[in-house]
Amino acid sequence: MAVVTGAGQGIGAALARALAAEGARVVVNDINGANADEVARLLSEEGLQAIGEHSDISSFDGAEALMEAAVQAYGGVDILVNNAGILRDRMSFNMSEAEWDQVIAVCLKGTFACARAAVRHMRRSGKPGRIINISSRSGLRGSIGQANYAAAKAGVLGLTRTMSREVEKYGITVNAISPRAVTGMTDSVPDAVRRKKDASWSDSSVVLRGSPAQVAPAVLYLASEEAQWVNGQVIGIGGDKLSLWTHPRETVEAYSFGGWTLQKIRELFRPTFGSELQSVGNKD
Repeated sequence: MAVVTGAGQGIGAALARALAAEGARVVVNDINGANADEVARLLSEEGLQAIGEHSDISSFDGAEALMEAAVQAYGGVDILVNNAGILRDRMSFNMSEAEWDQVIAVCLKGTFACARAAVRHMRRSGKPGRIINISSRSGLRGSIGQANYAAAKAGVLGLTRTMSREVEKYGITVNAISPRAVTGMTDSVPDAVRRKKDASWSDSSVVLRGSPAQVAPAVLYLASEEAQWVNGQVIGIGGDKLSLWTHPRETVEAYSFGGWTLQKIRELFRPTFGSELQSVGNKD
């Protein structure tokens, strides 16, 4: 039994369809009830098992209501895909408090609220569980005009790594996916910014940004029994490319016995860290 949030369109709808096609009974959650119901209707017409659900997952109560609806409909929660997200793009120095709060509430708090509620049900069932959080390259590398979204998606990565360690003893895995796909949400990005991103993603031999459906195989694998050994990881997928992101780690280190002073840092910082800082700054 699978729950997919933000599944009324785009990547979420594609993931709901893929899971249903593999035999999962799917709860299609979206705050836009008409969209959720339409996706569920289309899947049902194809002989697949799906229902629409409209809870606002940006609150603990809404997330719990979603899980309760899944339990009532299908008897439990085995798989949770935290896909719900919104954009409120603006340069950080012009961003309003509402624009910040709205994105954090859906993308970060909503991810945690649903994962928290799902784990509680998974633990009670005693069966293995899968939580798959949808993050973003904005959270991994930063993105101009997306301070709110990048902060939320970076938070999702920290949440993924922490919860994976907390719940592995219950047979529950928690992983994240960083997709690259053209969706209705990406269409809201200003044309100039999108053109710049498209240019940076171009490659002579491979497609680096694909369709929502092309994200689904990574979700299906992480949701499968054979992926029990994969936990706390960040998988990138888009178009022709599949990648594994490292955990944050120290790339260069130095020691000053007795502690550091401002003068010691001045003398050693550039020769010790300079080349690494420049190479990181030049990476996509």
